[in-house]
Amino acid sequence: MNGTAAVARFDSYAHLPAEVLDDALVRIEADPDVLHGAWITEGGYALASTDGYGGDPCWLHVAGRPEVAAALLEAAIAHLGEACCGLTVPRGVDLARWIPDGEPGEWDLMRCDRAPAAQPGEDRVAALTDLAAVQAFLDRVNPHHSVRADHREVERWMGVADEAGGGLLAVGAFTRRVSGTAYLASIATDEQARGQGLGGAVTAALTRHAFASGDGLCTLAHYHPNDPARRVYQRLGYRTTHQNRSHALPRQAAAEDRTDA
Repeated sequence: MNGTAAVARFDSYAHLPAEVLDDALVRIEADPDVLHGAWITEGGYALASTDGYGGDPCWLHVAGRPEVAAALLEAAIAHLGEACCGLTVPRGVDLARWIPDGEPGEWDLMRCDRAPAAQPGEDRVAALTDLAAVQAFLDRVNPHHSVRADHREVERWMGVADEAGGGLLAVGAFTRRVSGTAYLASIATDEQARGQGLGGAVTAALTRHAFASGDGLCTLAHYHPNDPARRVYQRLGYRTTHQNRSHALPRQAAAEDRTDA
């Protein structure tokens, strides 16, 4: 592909190629009822839908080699303009033109296409129903957790409790994105319990729940860099599909400031 390759624009999910619709990033991020536009060229795509976790009405997701993604990003932003609230692009894409400063969030998306083998300690994993206890654990152990205990997309919490009655040691959420795709979130282990395989046991149990529920794949994401977590997920059969960076566009905040003034 070169810089002059044609970019095709689509306004309907019905017309998107099957490989784009099955892409893990589209599966977790796109709202089937909302498409602000999609742009596809050889080796990449851009798709603007909602941000299910953050609630932004228009978020642009771009995938492909950095040079391809940069061209798609430019084409999409030219159409979306001020309506676009933020971007998710492959790491390596220069965002200086759109985001002059600030540190973007970097994260990796992974997918698993079959249930993992049983893991040591998985017999200690149980469903959790005390949401207040789960939230207190997350606030203490991982203040930057991706979903709260009462998030609307959470279908089940699972975790490991201290056998001596000292509280939770590890937790994780099974969520279902607006597309219906299984997605694991807020997987956390108490610092004092790390090295015991509890995070892997919780992840395995949640992943097994997805496939037992009839899902054809299960997805998760982790902040970058986090090699220990990545290695755990790889052992369970997950593979990295996207290495992303995300950033809200500052123009939205500027527009709100002008309105308030």
